[in-house]
Amino acid sequence: MRGVGWLVLALAIFVLSACGAEAPAVPPDPPVLTGFDALPKQLATVALTPTPSPVLVGAPASGLTYPTHTPAPPRPTPTLTPYVGIFLGRPTSESGEALADDIPTLAPFVVGPLGGSGLLGGLAGDSLTRCALTPDPPFLASYTADAALQERLGCPVAMGRAEQLAAQPFERGAMYWRQNGQIYALAASGQLWQVTDAWHEGLPPDDPAFSPPAGLVQPVRGFGLAWRTNTAIRDALGWGVQPEALISGYWQDFERGAMLQGLSGQIVALFPAEGQYAGPLLR
Repeated sequence: MRGVGWLVLALAIFVLSACGAEAPAVPPDPPVLTGFDALPKQLATVALTPTPSPVLVGAPASGLTYPTHTPAPPRPTPTLTPYVGIFLGRPTSESGEALADDIPTLAPFVVGPLGGSGLLGGLAGDSLTRCALTPDPPFLASYTADAALQERLGCPVAMGRAEQLAAQPFERGAMYWRQNGQIYALAASGQLWQVTDAWHEGLPPDDPAFSPPAGLVQPVRGFGLAWRTNTAIRDALGWGVQPEALISGYWQDFERGAMLQGLSGQIVALFPAEGQYAGPLLR
C-alpha cells in the first residue's frame, strides 16, 4: 500500500509542474508576397547532355515546329563580254599615263567579213577556215586570191554544179540563161541585170523593126525579148556578135551572190542585189 501511495504522489507532482510551465508562443502570420515572388514555384530537374538543350526535363513538351532554312540556288558566275574592235593610239594606264615603249603592241582583233575573226594582215586564204563550205575547184583560186571578193560574196552556201547554159556574146557584154528560167545580162561597164525569161512558144522569136548592122545579129527568143523590152540592157550591151548557143558552164551560190564559169571558161562573180558583177577573174 505504501508503494502505491508514493506512485500517486509522484504523478500528482508531475501534473502540477506541467501546468505551471509557460505555454508556447503562437508564431505570427508570414509576410504577404507580391509580384514574381507570389508566383507558384515548381522544382525542375535539368538534364545535362553533351549538346545543351533548352528543354527542361519534367516540363511539358512544346508542339511548336521551326522552319528549316533552304539555301537559295546558286547563281551562274557572270561572264565578261569581250570587247571587239580596233585600238587606235598608244596604250595608256588607268591614270592616263603612257606606258613604256618596250611593251609589245598586240595586233588588232577584228571580226572578219565571213562571220569569223582573225588578225589584220593575214593571208586571204585564211578566211577559208571560217566557212563551212569552200569554193569548188573552178572558183577556188579566184576566191582565195582576192580578199575584197570574199567580203562581197561571203561564204558558199551550197556545193557548185555543172550546168548547161545558153550564152550569147554581145558588143559590150554577154547574156546567160539558166535552166531555172533566169537571164543574166552582163555589161562591160560592170552592170548586171537579172530578169525572168518571159518568152514562150507562140511569141515571135524576134522583131523585124530591129535591123542589125552588117556582121552583127539581133538576139532572139528569151534573150531577144529581154533585150528589146529593156532599153538599159539594149543600150549597154549593143548587138549580138554571134547567135546564142548552149555551153557547159559551172555555177555556185554564195551568201551574197554567185560565181559563174561561162563563155571561154571565164570566171565572173555576180552580185544581183548590187546590180554589179566582177570579172573576168583569175582562173
